[in-house]
Amino acid sequence: MVDIIIQGGQVVTPGGVGNWDVAIDGEKIVAVAEPGSLALEADKRIDAGGKLVVPGGIEPHAHIGGPRQPERSGAEPVSLAAVHGGTTTVLDFATQVPGHDLHHALGEAAERWQGNAYTDYSYHPIFTRGAEDEVIGQIGELVQDGYASFKVFTTSIRPPSPQMQDNKTDFGRLSAIMDEVAEHGGILMIHSEDDDMVSYNYDHAQGRGQWDWWNMHHIHSNLSEDVSFRRAIRLAEQKSCPIYFVHVSADEGVEAVGEARGRNLPVYGETLHNYACFNAENYREDNGMKYHTYPSLKSPGDADSLWQGLLDGRLSTVATDLVSTTWEEKIRFKTVADVTGGHNGIETRMGVAYSEGVVRRGMSLQRFVDITSANAAKIFGMYPRKGAIAAGSDADITIIDPNIKGPLSLDDLHLEDYSIWEGWPVEGWPVTTILRGNIMVEDRNLSGSASVGRLVRRKIDVEVLSKPVC
Repeated sequence: MVDIIIQGGQVVTPGGVGNWDVAIDGEKIVAVAEPGSLALEADKRIDAGGKLVVPGGIEPHAHIGGPRQPERSGAEPVSLAAVHGGTTTVLDFATQVPGHDLHHALGEAAERWQGNAYTDYSYHPIFTRGAEDEVIGQIGELVQDGYASFKVFTTSIRPPSPQMQDNKTDFGRLSAIMDEVAEHGGILMIHSEDDDMVSYNYDHAQGRGQWDWWNMHHIHSNLSEDVSFRRAIRLAEQKSCPIYFVHVSADEGVEAVGEARGRNLPVYGETLHNYACFNAENYREDNGMKYHTYPSLKSPGDADSLWQGLLDGRLSTVATDLVSTTWEEKIRFKTVADVTGGHNGIETRMGVAYSEGVVRRGMSLQRFVDITSANAAKIFGMYPRKGAIAAGSDADITIIDPNIKGPLSLDDLHLEDYSIWEGWPVEGWPVTTILRGNIMVEDRNLSGSASVGRLVRRKIDVEVLSKPVC
């Protein structure tokens, strides 16, 4: 007797794709077998005929709101949208506050998530500007505690303002952080822009007639991405530190990551599905600031390069850089110096990646699983517990119906009062989501609760830290 058997679907496993039955007992997958070969009774059978059965999605990059950032959506509404979109694990950030350490940051993150999660979750600690040596020295103990990934910003992102905490890390501290991360078996996430260039562009934006929001790509430029990525890669190579570039936005970033991986360096790149589907021309639309996520959208050619990087393996993951706000907050600011960044697309990530990657660009189903789930699980220390349909793995499963076609409407979505994806044509959409054996969404209807999600502690495999394995 088992709890659930999923039958009739096309199942994507680490070993290949086939029409197999999947048995779930408790929180785990206990068997993947030929159709009809499981001599087991089940409390529930799910008919996945004509559908795809894939590992639950993993969102590697989301910023969840809390008491210090009440304008942002919190864990409960974000994870609700995530699970409707086929995502079962969300990696949030624990941001250091000046005057406090990383343990304080983790405590704030726990307060946001505990008891409020439709998905499993974990956190990446972020260093603030001027992080003290004592805080950098906490890296080892946090890795031991299961928080194996850390984030830095090489830029202040925007001119000083009360809207955004300045988390810029100078290259002296970056060197020290890389030493600690490398020594203790972690990985370093980098928001990489050249701060001197970005600041210069801000200083000259008004004189150049580039102060309106639709000039963001002139401020956060391709050249800045090119120079900063290569500088960070060189330092990481010297320090033997594995690195993960968040939100690659330009062809130059794809090329830099690809060249480093070609030299067998443990360098990984992430892009965002909004970066790959929209471009700087969309900024010119009415209220076009709605498309903005820092650094910025780039050209149509850059968007094509991002898709090519996802297809050929230079880029490893697709994420959202979620910062979810209301429409009023999103369009509140209108200059390059203050536009509200962030993307509330956590629900659309899996469906859009399938429609655009698999259906329209010929991406294999296994590669689709890589970019939406398996690679994030490997890079951040959750594989094969997460990111795989295999005996012994967590029963995190998403069923996609490829017959759902047509433009998205707000009625299809569950987060905030607007979406840049309204009207986007999709071909295939998640319909059922299972988290550790709990049916959270069935036939697009919510059936789980916000008490199901749990913290995931992580340890990264040494192979991931030594060469580009995914």
